[in-house]
Amino acid sequence: MAEGAAEEGVLCVKVMTDEQMEVLRSQISAYATVCEQLVEMHRTMTAQQDSFSGRVIRLADPPSGGAKISAKQRWTPTAVQVRMLESMFYHGNGTPSKQRIKEITSELSQHGQISETNVYDWFQNRRARSKRKQAFAAPSNTESEAEEESPSEKKAKKEMHLQP
Repeated sequence: MAEGAAEEGVLCVKVMTDEQMEVLRSQISAYATVCEQLVEMHRTMTAQQDSFSGRVIRLADPPSGGAKISAKQRWTPTAVQVRMLESMFYHGNGTPSKQRIKEITSELSQHGQISETNVYDWFQNRRARSKRKQAFAAPSNTESEAEEESPSEKKAKKEMHLQP
């Protein structure tokens, strides 16, 4: 169909050249990519905890009619952070000092989001887990030791039962 020709009462006119359409498509695509990145960055920054105070940082508070995040997001350590924390726990003795917690937080923040509160709580929880495991393992050790008698103990018991 020729430009400007009418077909069944519909008039078709090109207002942009093919080159202009291609430029517009690429601009729309770039805009969509930037928008997606901004949305993701906003989500990350909104959920990110301030490593010093543990409060949530917000770049832009939603308007009064907007939805607010009411529940505090839970911290999930990365695999690298867990390995580093486990190593520090194994080589250390209990929960570190406030200054050491600041240093640990600084080191771990290179491998993902973390706050001093997260570090402190992790050490407290790990210590409690360790104590539970020790308490659980201790009774089973004493039972197995009681079951295993030396030959001299067995002989002594037999002699006691044989005596009138």
